[in-house]
Amino acid sequence: MFSFCHCRFCRVVILITATVITCMMFGCEGGGKQRPQVEQQRSSSRDQSDEGGSGQSSNTAVALTARDEPSPSDARSDGYIERLVAASWDRRAAENVVELNAEWFDIQAAENPGGLEIQLKLLAALGEYRDIHGFLAAHPETAGLLAAASDPRLIADSLRVADNDGEYFRMSGLYVQHADPHDAASLALALKSNQDLICALHRRGLWGSEAIFIFNRDEAGNAYEMWLRDAISAKLAVSDDDLAGFLNLVMRHGTAIRERMRDDNDFRRRFRSDLWPKLVRVVASQEGAFEHYLDEPRVWDLLALDNGEELLKRCGLVAIDLLYGYPEIDHPAYPEPLHHEIIQILLRREELPIHSLMKFRHEPAFHRLLQRSVSLETRSAALAKLVQAGPNYPGTLAFYDRLSDSALAEEVGPPPSGLITWVPLYYTVYEVPEKLLQGREPTWMDLFSAAADAICIVPDLFSGGQTAVARKAIVAGGRKAAGRAAMKLAEKGAEKVFVTTLRDTGLELAKKRLGREVATRLSERELVNWSVSGLLSQMQQAVVSTVGKATTFEITKPVQFMFQYAGVGRQTWRRLTNLDARLFMRGDAKVFVRVANVPVAVLGTRGAALLNRTAEDLSIGAAAETEPGQEVLSAIGQQMISARDQLLAWQKNVSAWWLHHASALHHSDGSSQMQDGAEQGTE
Repeated sequence: MFSFCHCRFCRVVILITATVITCMMFGCEGGGKQRPQVEQQRSSSRDQSDEGGSGQSSNTAVALTARDEPSPSDARSDGYIERLVAASWDRRAAENVVELNAEWFDIQAAENPGGLEIQLKLLAALGEYRDIHGFLAAHPETAGLLAAASDPRLIADSLRVADNDGEYFRMSGLYVQHADPHDAASLALALKSNQDLICALHRRGLWGSEAIFIFNRDEAGNAYEMWLRDAISAKLAVSDDDLAGFLNLVMRHGTAIRERMRDDNDFRRRFRSDLWPKLVRVVASQEGAFEHYLDEPRVWDLLALDNGEELLKRCGLVAIDLLYGYPEIDHPAYPEPLHHEIIQILLRREELPIHSLMKFRHEPAFHRLLQRSVSLETRSAALAKLVQAGPNYPGTLAFYDRLSDSALAEEVGPPPSGLITWVPLYYTVYEVPEKLLQGREPTWMDLFSAAADAICIVPDLFSGGQTAVARKAIVAGGRKAAGRAAMKLAEKGAEKVFVTTLRDTGLELAKKRLGREVATRLSERELVNWSVSGLLSQMQQAVVSTVGKATTFEITKPVQFMFQYAGVGRQTWRRLTNLDARLFMRGDAKVFVRVANVPVAVLGTRGAALLNRTAEDLSIGAAAETEPGQEVLSAIGQQMISARDQLLAWQKNVSAWWLHHASALHHSDGSSQMQDGAEQGTE
């Protein structure tokens, strides 16, 4: 008996001794759990949050004391971890998420305790999604994004695919731009089948172009998506101007096409295989410009006719005017029984007969003339003579009305020569109806001056474009000046890659494609169409021209314009605006956020400071990739920020952004409705 008890006692002593040795070597906490990496990151986080600190811990005694007597921050973090584990979280995922966000959670505990509780509740709810815990452990910055989603798997799956394809930073950057849960869910559905095309467009500099893939995935949406993939794949190899014109058409017509596909089975069946190829062939014969047809959704009605392609190719929008009308400017359509005769006249491309169709559409006697059983040549000759009669046309028309068919043929003789060398800008060349601009919906035009009148893409401070005087000022100001200046230059720009007003951009592109004579006669409405295409083209050129030179872009204005023009991302953009937030993208595709002039009640002073400090670190880190940047950093004695610390700064920045969106959503009254609709697009 004594021997058995002695043996058990010895085993207990050995076990206790081993545990003590292990704790001395690795620094265990309660329960003997080994967590050296946790303590290292927490210590680093505490040092970095100290304004005068270097970001590196060198005081071993302090670190040991912190382990022996945990700080309130550490105690809170331990509590958060245990709360997540109790909610069925994987422990490693819980630790990584809490460790990354320890500083943010401390700030929230002090400045926004109600918001912190919402964030923790949302995070705890992810416990039931065991299949995404491995992803959360690897990418803890996504916790807030996934926690706010009605279907976290949908978003996690899209980012897994991106990670496997080497596009994680580019695709996660899209979720920074679409941070609202409703917007994020719509983006995830778009990425599910179109990540390859979205990445290709973004590499071309078309930030915000993912917006064209955001729509409801019903039967019509699926048919539209199949067409869109085909069309974009065919356009990726074309010039910047051609791609810009196509995207302009998609953003303007996309919603109307989907609605018609939803309402008209025949249109849905014919669009991809018949109607669209016809338009492509017509555009190829007309300077390759889709801009001619941006204002006219009835182009599809014309193309659906047996000879619609030839009509559009020869006569442009005049055919739509005559066959379908513009009642808002007092251009009634001709009655359908006359359409055959009108089409025959249009296909002959004779200037005077076509002009008569435009001029005399209100005259009943003119309609009777079109109905006469005479040859096409006789009818064309009679129409031409009416135009030539000038102000005396009423007497000529009454005279023709009294003649028999044979007498009419003898009276008018053969038609005059004079084929139209057609351009599809008949209104511009012949009429320029300003009433068309005033009588139809102008609301979509208003956003151009507000959102894109002065869109610019600028390099950052250290790209080499800044002046020597500015760099000297930065050197004199030290690290804080460098960080602030890096952000300010990327935000406002001292030397811009391009600054453009819409009108000038549109006019230059129109001159390039149509020639100076026609371009200078464009109406303001037509010029807007060319202006948007010119803007999209210059976005591509600016990015290509600065590859390897600029390390950080501010993308706020271009993305805002694309969102508004395509009609997506409304919730996210409202919050961006409320926070006076700016979006930046580095050359490595990391997107991050900086805020300014934020009301304390919205984000909090320290919360905004965290976003801005990490944003500055990311800009300074990117600067080290350029020689001018290295010179400035060396001159101010600023150590290079390691790749690991840059990654950590980015993770903290976007994680705080997503967590803020999660709690802000649930503070709003309409959160449940948005959650219920998160699977749907914006239509």
